[in-house]
Amino acid sequence: MEEQLSRLMEAKKDLHTLERLEREHGQLENELQEAREKEGRFARKLEEEKEDVEKLERVSLSHLFVVLTGQKLERMEKEKQEVVEAGVKWREAEKSRKEIEREIKSVEERMQRLSGARTHYRSLYEERKKALVSDGGDRGERLLELSGQRSQIQAERTEIEEAIQAGEDAHKALETASGYLTKAENWGMVDMFGGGLLSTAVKHSKMDEAEEAVHTAQQHLRKFANEMADIGEFTHADLRISEGWTIADYFLDGLIVDLFVQDKIQKSHEEVRKIRKQTHDSLVDLESLQRDYEGKESELKEEQDSLIKSS
Repeated sequence: MEEQLSRLMEAKKDLHTLERLEREHGQLENELQEAREKEGRFARKLEEEKEDVEKLERVSLSHLFVVLTGQKLERMEKEKQEVVEAGVKWREAEKSRKEIEREIKSVEERMQRLSGARTHYRSLYEERKKALVSDGGDRGERLLELSGQRSQIQAERTEIEEAIQAGEDAHKALETASGYLTKAENWGMVDMFGGGLLSTAVKHSKMDEAEEAVHTAQQHLRKFANEMADIGEFTHADLRISEGWTIADYFLDGLIVDLFVQDKIQKSHEEVRKIRKQTHDSLVDLESLQRDYEGKESELKEEQDSLIKSS
């Protein structure tokens, strides 16, 4: 009997996984549409200015300013500001679009491997239901109910674990970005006091590295936000996260033209610190939720084992 219940639980977990992947696929399709729209909007702006987008794709953030303006970063002409902003945002949107496409492909491959999960579970459920109820009456009904509840909790625990991993990845990337921004601030202070070409070059290098780390963090935060939203659907927990965090948009929007000005570096750093703390707080909530679910499953397993032994 225990082996039969185990097979039924495994089939139910596969079904839960398929349903979660279907939700994730729908969300990713929406995000892909948004990324394509953003990419097209900024690409059209660059085309109006006769800029070579393929060339811009290959250069660093600091070099991008020089390519688009022909001037030093700190002396950018006012009329070039919108072009610079469009160039940086186009590149960010293009990166996001490509990454979302890769995620969609991965999700579709996983969905394909589980394509028979619904049919398999329904067939196995009807088979086990007849056998358990026939052999055990009310006890069999309760065992069937417990197996379903345990499968549900196990699937949800898997989602929580994946959300924790996404949050930890985002937190790590934010720490990396914070480190680069600290160095950029320090070299910026040297630059302000006449540090010369070397200090300027080092500051710009650190900003390039911070931009890449922020992009990486944004991808993890997007996945983290989606995982948390999905978890909120079935737990009804008050998890501390904002839907669709957009640290990259903050980093690139508005202050993009003045990014290499000292006080703007500091403002970017403050935002990174704030979202890093928010990510940490959400991880604390998730870890607490994970412990709750472990306790619930343990209770269900204990009752299930007791019923099996009494048969």
